[in-house]
Amino acid sequence: MIKILYKLVLVTLFISCSSTKNTIVDNNKIKELRFIGEQIIKPNTIFKGTKVGGLSGIDYNNGKYYLISDDKSNIRFYEMKFTYDKNSFSKVKITDVIKVKGEVKNVDPESLRFDKTSSNFYWSSEGFIKKGEDPKIFESTINGDMVNVHETPNIFKVKNNSNTVGVRRNGTFEGLSMSVNPNFYWVSMELPLKQDGNEPKLEKGKYPVRISKIHKKTGELVYQFAHMLDEIPKNAIPENEYKVNGCTEILALDQSNFILIERAFAFGHKNGGNTVKLYLVNCTNATDISKIKSLKDNEYVAATKTLLFNFEQIRSKLTNGMVDNIEGITFGKVLDNGNRTIVVVSDNNFNYFGSQLNQLIVLEVIE
Repeated sequence: MIKILYKLVLVTLFISCSSTKNTIVDNNKIKELRFIGEQIIKPNTIFKGTKVGGLSGIDYNNGKYYLISDDKSNIRFYEMKFTYDKNSFSKVKITDVIKVKGEVKNVDPESLRFDKTSSNFYWSSEGFIKKGEDPKIFESTINGDMVNVHETPNIFKVKNNSNTVGVRRNGTFEGLSMSVNPNFYWVSMELPLKQDGNEPKLEKGKYPVRISKIHKKTGELVYQFAHMLDEIPKNAIPENEYKVNGCTEILALDQSNFILIERAFAFGHKNGGNTVKLYLVNCTNATDISKIKSLKDNEYVAATKTLLFNFEQIRSKLTNGMVDNIEGITFGKVLDNGNRTIVVVSDNNFNYFGSQLNQLIVLEVIE
C-alpha cells in the first residue's frame, strides 16, 4: 500500500506544475535579451508558386527554421536558413515550402512546433467559431502528410458556446509549445474565455487566459493555469476604433517556466499601433484551474510574470520604426560565444489591413 501511494505521489508531481521552489530560480537563468538585428522578407516575395506572408509561428531544428503561413486556403510551412552572429543579422534564405496534404477546412493556422520525439510538426488552429469549427492541434509529417487531429479539451469546444460561456472569435489556440517532458504539449489562449473575464481594456483589471498542458496520446488536459494579461497600453485613433491585447505565443523553458508574448494593437497609429512584450512566466504556485469552470466565480492564484523584453526599446532600430504584429518565437542557434539566441517573427496579414512587414528579429540571450 505504501509503495502504491508513493507511486501516485510521483505521478502527480510529474504531470502537474511543480510546487517546489527549485524551478525557475535554479533553471531559468535568463537575465536579459540584447538586440542583434532585423531582416524583412519583401511582401510580394513568391517562392515555388506561393506568396510568402502571414508568418504566424516559427520553430528551429537542426540548423533550419520552420515558419507557418496563416493562409487558410493553402496550409503550408516554409523552411528557411538565417545568417547571423552576435554583431549582425545579415540574411534570410527561403529553402523549401512544405504544403499540408489532404482536405483541411475552416482552419486558422497560428503556431508551429517541431516535435523531436516523432519528427512531426504540431500546429495550432484557432478554428472557425462562426461555422462551429473548434480550435484544434494538428500533427503533420515533415512532408506535409496529415498524421493526427488531436482532441480538443471540452472547455474549448464551440458547441459549449453561449453569450456568457465559451471561446471568443480570434481568441483561442494562438500559442503552442512542446513540453520538456516529451509526453505533453502546452497550448495558450489568446483571449479570456467568456466565463473567465472580459477582453482587455484600457483600464487595469483581471484578464486571465488559460494555459493548458495536454497529453499527446490521450488528449487529456492534465494541468492548467491562468496568465493575467496587461491592460491595453494605448487608445486607438479615433478612440472608438479597434484595440486589443492578447497572448500570441508560448515557449516552455522547463516544467514550470515559460516565455509568453503579449501583443497589443491600437488602430490609427503611424508606427503600426503594436506594443509587444516578452514575459517570463512562472506557474510554480499557480492554482490548477483545469476543473474550474469559471474564473469569475472562483478564487485562484495566477502565474507570476516578470517583464523580460519590451520591443519599444528597439523601435528606433527597426524598419520604419515599426514593431509589427509579432506572433512567433523560438530559440535559435547558439552563438560562438556560447549564448543562445531568440528569433521572433511578425504576421503581416498579407497586408490586408494596411502596410505591414514580414519582420524577423534576432535577440541574444544573456544569462
